[in-house]
Amino acid sequence: MSWKDEQKKVLEKLTKEQKKWLYRKVDLEVDSLKKYTTEELYNIFPGRPKVNAQGVKVSTLNDSRFIYTFIWQCWLMTKVHELPPMMGNLRTFWYKELRILFIKHNLLDKDEGPPVRARYRSGNAREDYILDRMSKIFDQFVLRAFFRFQGEFKFQDPRESFRIIGRKNPRFIFFTEKEGLFWFCENVAKKLGITAIASHGEPGLLTMEYFADELKKRKVKNILLACLTDHDPWGYNIAEGFKEKLEETVFGFSVKFTNLSKNIYDIYEPAVVEEKKRDLSKVSAKKQKQVKAWVEETGGINGEAYGIHADNANFEKVWKAIEKWYKNEKKG
Repeated sequence: MSWKDEQKKVLEKLTKEQKKWLYRKVDLEVDSLKKYTTEELYNIFPGRPKVNAQGVKVSTLNDSRFIYTFIWQCWLMTKVHELPPMMGNLRTFWYKELRILFIKHNLLDKDEGPPVRARYRSGNAREDYILDRMSKIFDQFVLRAFFRFQGEFKFQDPRESFRIIGRKNPRFIFFTEKEGLFWFCENVAKKLGITAIASHGEPGLLTMEYFADELKKRKVKNILLACLTDHDPWGYNIAEGFKEKLEETVFGFSVKFTNLSKNIYDIYEPAVVEEKKRDLSKVSAKKQKQVKAWVEETGGINGEAYGIHADNANFEKVWKAIEKWYKNEKKG
């Protein structure tokens, strides 16, 4: 059976909502995107015309629709064994499949897509942008239950070694955005028998899928979550994002959330706060709206736009805050 035959079978089983979304995002009529010329791809996936540095109007590629369609086709190909599973992380898909196409059609070295705002992680802002789009598009397929990361693609979780599932009380979860604080997670998990996870920023949906499966194996449905993050808008958003991902329909957990970083003097020494606080009024102008909203909601530090990194917390105080949270929730 070909991947196109498989597509017909899959389409028959989709919900009305899935079909509506899929037809909006994916070109279901095209042949394998690996077969087309560069000119044909520009015609199939036209983006908004753009004026280049020489003042000439040039054609552009609709990156998002191109990537949606390519991922969809690759998934169908893995289902019928025309394409082997990735057996790696999302970057494996990038290097084995998508990047090859971008290089072949000279779409990586020239920025013909939307304005690039990604940071230079790879040294190529265009590549950073495409990688970010690819990751988010994979998430959209998973969130709408078309496939799972662990399904036909067999993506592996690169963060498995930074979590511990609780022996006694796995539904109690301590989360920190700081990979370097995994030592503290190990202590918390050992002393209280609860789940603990250290991340590197906000965990990706791939990691969350593996994490959710481990919790479900322990019959967890209702989660009691305590988070330790930087006391700033970005740490606040990471904690909220972790909670919201657990509550996604594809995972289905009910979450009661406690932000340990909210009341800073519960976990920081006043003298350390004064010495180590960061002036958030000096961050870029495009982030100031976010800073203002965060200060209005949390009070910042003494009502001002200051933040502080979680690494500067007094971990004896953090431990006491976790013990208090744990005992109160157990009573509840």
